[in-house]
Amino acid sequence: HYYITNNLRLSMEQKHVSEALKEKKLAEGALKTSFFGNWKADNDTAAHHYEKAGQFFKLGKSWAESRSCYIEAATYYDRARVLFSAGKCHEAAGSCSKELGRFDEAHQHIERAGDFYTQNGTASTAITCYVKGAEALALKLPEQAAALYLRAGELEKDNDHTREAIKCYSGAKKIFARTKMYKECISAVQYTRELYEQVESYEHIEKCNMSLVILHLARGDSVAAKQSISGDVSLVADQLIDAVENGDDETINKLKSHGDIVYLDTEIAKIAKFLTQDGAVNVPSSQRSKPSNTTTTSSIFQSAGKKSNSQKEELFARPNRTNRDELFARTKPSGDSEKSELFSRPAPVTQPATPVYQSAPVASNLGDNSNPFGEDGANPSGDNQGESPDQTSDSNPIVEADNNNPFEEDDEEDLC
Repeated sequence: HYYITNNLRLSMEQKHVSEALKEKKLAEGALKTSFFGNWKADNDTAAHHYEKAGQFFKLGKSWAESRSCYIEAATYYDRARVLFSAGKCHEAAGSCSKELGRFDEAHQHIERAGDFYTQNGTASTAITCYVKGAEALALKLPEQAAALYLRAGELEKDNDHTREAIKCYSGAKKIFARTKMYKECISAVQYTRELYEQVESYEHIEKCNMSLVILHLARGDSVAAKQSISGDVSLVADQLIDAVENGDDETINKLKSHGDIVYLDTEIAKIAKFLTQDGAVNVPSSQRSKPSNTTTTSSIFQSAGKKSNSQKEELFARPNRTNRDELFARTKPSGDSEKSELFSRPAPVTQPATPVYQSAPVASNLGDNSNPFGEDGANPSGDNQGESPDQTSDSNPIVEADNNNPFEEDDEEDLC
């Protein structure tokens, strides 16, 4: 009995394939042009025959040939501006791609079919196409399936079908929660809450707020959990946020079995079941909340307040007449190399000094405290004959030692 039924099935499939080949040949003939025949390709007729060929190949389980025929039919329907039929052919090609295991191609065909339906003005057919495609791809391509649900929700929202839009957004929310895509799940819950606010369903608004709190806490962001609450919210939400912030694992475990959490959507309740003070268990790093990076700013201020370790670099940064005494007292340079290094960057002079030539010593015209290098620099000729011993005893103690002042020659040049 098994062999008889199997042979009958094979014979039927072969019959369908032979019919498909005939239809394909007719489609190719409709596209041919000649001087005595068709002067222009008949796109509508060719698309019709390609569609029938795809149907026969599909009945004969020849999925690859069926898909190619449906794609050709959609192409010629598009050229003939029969958009609804083009969408139907893309939808059928998507189902053939799913049977072949080419889920990415199936997703592309479903999107194109929905676009054709929308251009044709039949949004309800596009929504049905998106929902069916999302259900078919939910296990293999969850992210793309959720995107199809969101597309359907947008179309329902544009047509003022609030209840149907909520169902579409809920389907996307379940897929995001199942795959631990918490950021996208939060966006889907927010869309759902906005729609519930339009219909004034306060019970569901409270559930959406509780779901948002759990999702933000799963990401480890208690601040966002507080800010996401809009309208009425259960006291359990505030208690759960406080327990997470205080690190009270015992209270967190008690609140997991509360009725306000247990009676949420199954996927959200499962997330709450594995909630800890550090977020949900096994949360992907890309879905965790990133703390604000304040270390960079503090390190900038710390580096700005640091001083150079070398006193020599600090003193040589801007040499001038006012810091020479300090420089000489700290470093006591000796030799021409140190002197050239010190004055490698001389201080700018606003006005050049007018040279004064005097025969008499000029020590009496200068104040006692005007020269920071003492009495040695007062006489440019270096003579100390007119000075009394008392004045010599009151001179600068730094430049007193055996004419070791490295700035003596520079003072003479300034006075000249």
